[in-house]
Amino acid sequence: MPDRLMGLKIRNLRKGKGLTQNALARRVGISASYLNLIESNKRPVAGALLHRIGAVLEVDAAELDGSAERRMVAMVEELAAQPAIAGPKGPPQGAEEIVARYPEWAELMLRLHRAYHDQTQAVQALADRLNRDPFLGESVHSMLTHVTSISSAAEILRDGEDLTPEDRARFLSIIGADSIRMSAVAQSLIGFFDSAQIRIRSATPMEHVDSFIFQTHNHFPVLEEIAERFRSSFLSEAAFMDAATRLADEEATAKYADAAPASIRFATMRKAAHRLADEAIAEIVAGHPALASEESRAIAAAALTSYLAAALLMPYDRFLETAEASRYDLDVLARRFGVSYEQASHRLATLRRPGAEGIAFAFMRSDPSGYVTKRLPLPGLPLPRYGTACPLWPVYGAFQTPGVTVPEFGQLPSGDRFLFFARAVEKASARASRPRRLMSVMLACLASEADRIACADGIDPVRATIPVGTVCRLCPRAACSYRQEDPLIAKSNA
Repeated sequence: MPDRLMGLKIRNLRKGKGLTQNALARRVGISASYLNLIESNKRPVAGALLHRIGAVLEVDAAELDGSAERRMVAMVEELAAQPAIAGPKGPPQGAEEIVARYPEWAELMLRLHRAYHDQTQAVQALADRLNRDPFLGESVHSMLTHVTSISSAAEILRDGEDLTPEDRARFLSIIGADSIRMSAVAQSLIGFFDSAQIRIRSATPMEHVDSFIFQTHNHFPVLEEIAERFRSSFLSEAAFMDAATRLADEEATAKYADAAPASIRFATMRKAAHRLADEAIAEIVAGHPALASEESRAIAAAALTSYLAAALLMPYDRFLETAEASRYDLDVLARRFGVSYEQASHRLATLRRPGAEGIAFAFMRSDPSGYVTKRLPLPGLPLPRYGTACPLWPVYGAFQTPGVTVPEFGQLPSGDRFLFFARAVEKASARASRPRRLMSVMLACLASEADRIACADGIDPVRATIPVGTVCRLCPRAACSYRQEDPLIAKSNA
């Protein structure tokens, strides 16, 4: 799929520039027949040739590798597999052709589905309230009681010609009092329904932020530079922490007084990050096309504030050097930089500086219900957007042994092989009579990188590889005993 998308994209960009194959081939120094093979997806293209083609077409070579399109293809395919949308024959083929040829239409399809998803969520939430919310039942019962009381008092007044002035005044008082009470109940109901829609949080802003993070490769050179410039002003770690704490002020950490030291340090750095880079962060989010709403820009700004806080605590060059030296041992990284396991994991997923990249990791965080609260996919490993991931992924198995890293080699139906490793971490101390609040943090990378990662030691990457999928409805492994839903694509017994 990558080459297919790349060839189609080069052809579309060439036509958009009004260039013939002969003209483009001549400018990049190849034959027209070779360019035809590239555009027909019969020859790969990379390295210097890819850069020359990008220069002529006036796009960055990275934009030609198809990573953004692969992500959109995965989203379109997942959309087509939704039970309410897919036909009896399963989702249609050709998603990559649509994305490559008509990206605007593909994006429109996704926007329509987001709108449909939002409206469905609203209807389901309101239906649930109508059926189950005790407030509604009590309110309706209360209104009926007041209506009955008013009706009875009104009938007595209508038919009671011999009522004394005192009795008439008493019944009028009953009507007045019950009318006021019924009005108050009606106002409460109006307020309930006005706020019901507000309480339904749309997934769309988070999807915009996901697109923003993916398109930027979760790496922000401007923020890395701000962190490095601030740190370079101090000769020691103690001086740096003292300056950051003063910049944050005492208010920043007051509410974290009972939290773990790593949480306090991170809260301090977030406050300092606000002071250091609010304008730079605002400029980044304001100018990015993926952030289409004020809410999505606010969420992205908060994410970038955390990004800068991590960069302050874990400076890029030193963190990458330590990661390589420790073979990406997250416990070593957490101790060395005074951060939590999750903070170190998330920082590993940001090491994308051109020329100084770390291992490319996918990042995923899930709660015990399977709700994905953070995601950063990799090419060939899309992470779920509208449901849970494959139940064989260790992001779920890690909940069985909190605090222990669970590694696993997995092979997707496409043949791509990945190393997954996850750990369930405690987010906060459990309150009395309440269950522990656990979140599972998972990193994944190409299996070919496993010899660089400590947690893969001792695992045979061939014999121990588990056949896995992405989500059940897109996985063709019909014989899988862990399957939760029927597949909507061609079945196999793999």
